[in-house]
Amino acid sequence: MKSKIVEVLKNLGYEISEKEIEEPPRKELGDYSFPCFNLAKKLNTNPIELAKEITRKIPVDRYPFLLKVEAVNGYVNFFIYWEKVTNEILEKILSMKKLDFGNKQKVMVEFSQPNPVHSMHIGHGRGTFIGDVLSRILEFSNFKVIRANLMNDTGLQVAKLVTGYLLWYNGKTPDKKPDYWLWEIYVKFHEEVKKDASLEEKAREILRKYEIEKDKEIIKVWNRIVKWCVKGFKETYKKLKIKFDVWFYEHEFREKGKEIVYQALAKNLAFKSEEGAIIAKLEDYGLPNCVILRSDGTGLYFTSDLGLTVHKFEKYKLDKSIWVVSTQQSLYFKQLFKFLELLGFEWARNCYHCAFEHVSLPEGKMSSREGKAILLDEVINMLERKAREEVEKRNPKKSKRRISIVARKIAIGALKYSILKIQPEDQIIFEWEKMLQLEGNTGPYIQYACTRCKGILKKAKKFEEKLSPKKLREEEALLIKKIGEFPFLIQKIVKEMKPYYLANYLYELSTLFNNFYEKVPVLKEEDKDIKAFRLTLVKATEKVLSLGLNLLGIDVPDFM
Repeated sequence: MKSKIVEVLKNLGYEISEKEIEEPPRKELGDYSFPCFNLAKKLNTNPIELAKEITRKIPVDRYPFLLKVEAVNGYVNFFIYWEKVTNEILEKILSMKKLDFGNKQKVMVEFSQPNPVHSMHIGHGRGTFIGDVLSRILEFSNFKVIRANLMNDTGLQVAKLVTGYLLWYNGKTPDKKPDYWLWEIYVKFHEEVKKDASLEEKAREILRKYEIEKDKEIIKVWNRIVKWCVKGFKETYKKLKIKFDVWFYEHEFREKGKEIVYQALAKNLAFKSEEGAIIAKLEDYGLPNCVILRSDGTGLYFTSDLGLTVHKFEKYKLDKSIWVVSTQQSLYFKQLFKFLELLGFEWARNCYHCAFEHVSLPEGKMSSREGKAILLDEVINMLERKAREEVEKRNPKKSKRRISIVARKIAIGALKYSILKIQPEDQIIFEWEKMLQLEGNTGPYIQYACTRCKGILKKAKKFEEKLSPKKLREEEALLIKKIGEFPFLIQKIVKEMKPYYLANYLYELSTLFNNFYEKVPVLKEEDKDIKAFRLTLVKATEKVLSLGLNLLGIDVPDFM
């Protein structure tokens, strides 16, 4: 609807964007409004008088969707004739299968990237869920999406785990979920290094043997440990219904990265420090210089990312590549993308960092090294137990198997939504009490609204869709307005890479539907045409809720 209003104003000669169209805080101020203050400043005129002038110029009778237009205190307020646009909105939603913003462009979304040294904690959940939702939304928008996960399996953190394993667990195999078991070794190493500083040098020696000397025995143990950890990750991903099309391992791109480093050195895009490290020249571009190869010849993340990024674009012929990684790496990605651009790779401008803040505990930052972390599996298990108790109370006659299936869907929905509803720039403080809530602005609240829609449609059995009402009640008009926003919301998410818009939209839609359900008779409506229209409205609401939840990676339970 905002696009229609923009068209009205453009026809009068005013160049404005949809971003400038607002929704008034009160019903009496209309459905949409255009604040004239910025435009008045450009035109060097009074905003109140400009609003009046624009209002006078708009030929309302030429636009069937307009009921009236009013000027109020520098705003042009638009009142929509919802009865006239309902048919168009409902027809579009009910026939919608996919949107076509992407034009089949090929996009790789790299996300999750847990270090293969310990089990995933709740902080990993944030990047994992954002990346999954972004991938789903891009696919729905007709992009060809490749979901990628990167295992940083080459580096000092893995060397420390390998050192701990060789010292205290050599020859043993995991006796529990493998990533849990390895986390215990990882924590033990960091506890012991406080007592014996020489362990740090032992880990560096293991890294040299692995990366420089290519010691076969070390490589064998190293790869086995990484494989165990990845096995544990895959169990967690399966629970969460998170999938990847390709898994990258850092060690596969380290040598390719080193080649690029030496090319950069030859092109005078990098220099050797007095200690022998190779450093990228970035200061002339407003970025700090950074080490891209250590003095002992071992690489860093940057080294591997150079090789991997070139590989991504060359092998997969990408139009765009997105990294879903925390804001702490924002500078790093600016440096990486700029350096690739300086190396002459034109596609470097099609590299994007989708940033998000960390999840912290009330007492401060999580630390996997110190064992201070809330494990993702632990949260899932706790939520499942709570959900099972609630579902059993409400459905005592249902089988245990069906209750378990529903409880898993509710638990995963609660977990994902609690993280996805927060805008990525905001830090999340993890609190068990909030995480375990199943009412209010939560995933289960939206799941329940969707389940309720399905229940109404099931009771109604067959009915003929009716898209045009004679007269709308306020609750119906608000629901139609919100449903009509869905395709434009998806387009906005694609542009801004912020899936939290969708989570909050679904909450608002669920609230409007619940209000409609409480105040407007549907199944009990006696007028056949009105009943058919309201059932059609429920059907459109159910479609948007089901589709939206699916895009969030949340299943709809059969009952709650």
